[in-house]
Amino acid sequence: MKPRIEVVAIDCLMLRLFDEIAETNMPWMLAASERLRICFAEYLTDLVPSYTTLMVHYDGLALTPAQARERIAQALTDLRPETQNLGQCHVLPVWYDLSVGPELALLAKRTGWSVSEVIRRHSEHQYQVFALGFAPGFAFMGLVEEALAAP
Repeated sequence: MKPRIEVVAIDCLMLRLFDEIAETNMPWMLAASERLRICFAEYLTDLVPSYTTLMVHYDGLALTPAQARERIAQALTDLRPETQNLGQCHVLPVWYDLSVGPELALLAKRTGWSVSEVIRRHSEHQYQVFALGFAPGFAFMGLVEEALAAP
């Protein structure tokens, strides 16, 4: 991991920890988030994680950009990935039916599989949720099998 810091605004820095989305990033992202909360303490106004970055909003009246960068460096010193509290497995009911999922037929045609095979492949995988947002309970799920990936 070779983190980079990018300027977002006068009181906001983007910490880029990874260049590619991977499930193995999550323990590092959790550890870095916790460390940043500690190092910035009351000067942290918001911390916004994504798949590969952490956006650090800080109190620009209390810290200079150089001081914020120092706190980020301090937070990343000897960083180790989180190995506990990595979440839990939830089983979500899914209703696969062409009346509510018209893309099933399109995906089956594109892959050359039957609709039943698309459903089997999609439902047998255990997905990692990277974040919640957009709408209440909306899960930004992890990586899917390439053939099943669709916009």
